[in-house]
Amino acid sequence: MSIDQALALNSARAGLSGATALLQSRWPRHGLGVADIVTGACLMRFAAAGNRWVCERRDGAICEIETGEPLEGLERILGNVSRHHPEAGAIGYISYEAGYRWVGLSLPEFRAGAFPIPEMQFLVFDCIRSDTRSRNPEFATAGKAVYAEHDLLAMARADKVQPIVDRMAYVDAITRIKEYISAGDIYQANYTQAFDVQTDRDGLEIYEDLAASNPAPFAAYLRFPPLHWISADGAGWDFPACEIISNSPERFWKKSGSVVETRPIKGTIARGRTGTLDRENLRILMSSDKDRAELLMITDLERNDLGRVAQTGSVKVEALRRARACPSIWHLESIVTAQVGPEVKWPEIMRAMFPGGSITGAPKRRAIEILRGLEPVPRGVYCGAIGWIGAKGDADFSIAIRTALKVGRHVRVHGGGGIVADSDPLAEYHESLIKIAPLLECLCR
Repeated sequence: MSIDQALALNSARAGLSGATALLQSRWPRHGLGVADIVTGACLMRFAAAGNRWVCERRDGAICEIETGEPLEGLERILGNVSRHHPEAGAIGYISYEAGYRWVGLSLPEFRAGAFPIPEMQFLVFDCIRSDTRSRNPEFATAGKAVYAEHDLLAMARADKVQPIVDRMAYVDAITRIKEYISAGDIYQANYTQAFDVQTDRDGLEIYEDLAASNPAPFAAYLRFPPLHWISADGAGWDFPACEIISNSPERFWKKSGSVVETRPIKGTIARGRTGTLDRENLRILMSSDKDRAELLMITDLERNDLGRVAQTGSVKVEALRRARACPSIWHLESIVTAQVGPEVKWPEIMRAMFPGGSITGAPKRRAIEILRGLEPVPRGVYCGAIGWIGAKGDADFSIAIRTALKVGRHVRVHGGGGIVADSDPLAEYHESLIKIAPLLECLCR
């Protein structure tokens, strides 16, 4: 088939009908507003796998097929679009596995099936802007979501839920990580487990249910139509439609002018059923040597990653070990900032930071190597990045945790946590369930 025939075939398809991108900051505390990223018309879709990327117009025609660094390709496309649309921008995801090549690793051979989606996808709009408004009433009244241990175990064993890793296999993996730590290979690794759920619910309905019951600072819903193209040599892609439902509490990095900020999270404890128990749980978290050590290691890692692109001496820790309240859990976070020169563009920042230290470990490259040998399925969008890029070079991305990928009736959900020398395997297992409990609850309704 010639390239002209391939373009004609794609032109006859549905194109980007149904493509959706919602980014909504919904803070689960009184007195804070709701911020939405508002989009204009969708002009095209950018998709990449490995070093090959394509650009699909909204009518379904493939207008560009290229090889090379995909981040640079997307930046070039945004630059071209901005000549006619100065407020243009892109919204989408970068999968966790896309970062392997940026740390000098090859992709692993996974022992179980992967969801067939591109490593990255973005929708390009003629305009994106932030709209901040006062809190909607339903978010003002959202209360704490508290889960007992038996609730968590019941969710993990529900009829609709199929664990990829059972509890004993999870414990065995944690034991192996602790052996690597004892041997001096790593100081910390963020091990994750996956669950498959079958549901007939629409992804947007699940997202709205989750956003109302468990508001998050970096909520996102993305819907991508199927992607099909055939190249002149007969090779091509055939990716199904997919939906991404994310309820992340963690900022990966934000660029605003010359300032770059990252907010790594480490340290988790469940909310208490009463005000007294809630305050006691927070006190336990704040005084935990284990959680303090986890966050300090990752904060230092993020300082080093930012230092690769920052102006000399500009990296600063603005906050260390700050409590973050979520409806079902308490977190600890740090805030690290840096100044970058005008020559530093967002692709360079992404490559320096990706994957995030809070979802890999320290040292990062060795932790990734160890984790890819222990986790049986790819993470995909989970633990990657979701966010927006403006044509003028500003950007804001979350770490894609508390995130589900839906293809047809099949949904994959991951949960994980940082493992250090004194981690208790069963306690870590329960912590990983606490983090995704609201999402599993919505999926199983």
